[in-house]
Amino acid sequence: MSVENSENAQPQAAGHPYFDLKTTLQLFIKEKKWPSLEEASRNMINLYPEIEFGWFALGMAKAKLGDHNGAVLNFKKAIYLNPDFVSSYYQLGISYFNQKDFANSIQYYQEAVKRGMKTHTIYYNIGNAWYSIGDNERAIKNYLKSLSIRPDFTAAAYSLFRIYFGNEDYKSAVSSLQPVISDDNLPSYLLAQARLLYENESETNYIKLRQALKLLNSAIDLDDTFALAYYERAYVKTRLGDTKGFAHDKAMAFQLNPDLRKGHLVDLFSTSYL
Repeated sequence: MSVENSENAQPQAAGHPYFDLKTTLQLFIKEKKWPSLEEASRNMINLYPEIEFGWFALGMAKAKLGDHNGAVLNFKKAIYLNPDFVSSYYQLGISYFNQKDFANSIQYYQEAVKRGMKTHTIYYNIGNAWYSIGDNERAIKNYLKSLSIRPDFTAAAYSLFRIYFGNEDYKSAVSSLQPVISDDNLPSYLLAQARLLYENESETNYIKLRQALKLLNSAIDLDDTFALAYYERAYVKTRLGDTKGFAHDKAMAFQLNPDLRKGHLVDLFSTSYL
């Protein structure tokens, strides 16, 4: 006889074999032994087809082995058997996201939130789904919610940085990183991000150079004795044709750190300027 809610079929005795099998599945999940999890979850389903955990575990195995369609079917079966099993909604959101079905991903994430899952990771995932469909406003809202729960969650902070930076809101971009990067390290991080914009460019890309300039400006605002930031900004300014700004920043860099005159770093600049 079938049941709609697995709680009615859930073994009650602590020594029931079901609990040993469930513990084994949980161990395979913890240790990320996905082929073993797939086999063991099928065994549980054969023995206890009306209990949701075997279907959920099989969904996890399918998802981790790259079968997202199979994962969706098994997570939905787990929800059918136990609509209160919140983790199935969350994992469905992940599976739909991996299939680039962002609308369904958001739907199931939000259902998990409605049913009590209010972790920093779920709001981060919701933010990623909104970002993927181009709704930056909702993405920002969820990244901020994630950070309100865990202020040091680096992934959400970097995602906010990505959006603000793309919108040329450099002040907010810098602020988004401050909870996860110390004040001492933040200027160096901004300098590294600036370099990424122009280091591998074979041709002059003025948009990226101007973005890099904004980042280096922010680095210098945070630490006006950061010689290497002046040095890199001098390079960017010469690429942009700002010879006056180049001369100023080069002089500041060499004044703050005379060693920058030596070695391969000087090769960054055209000899016509040095």
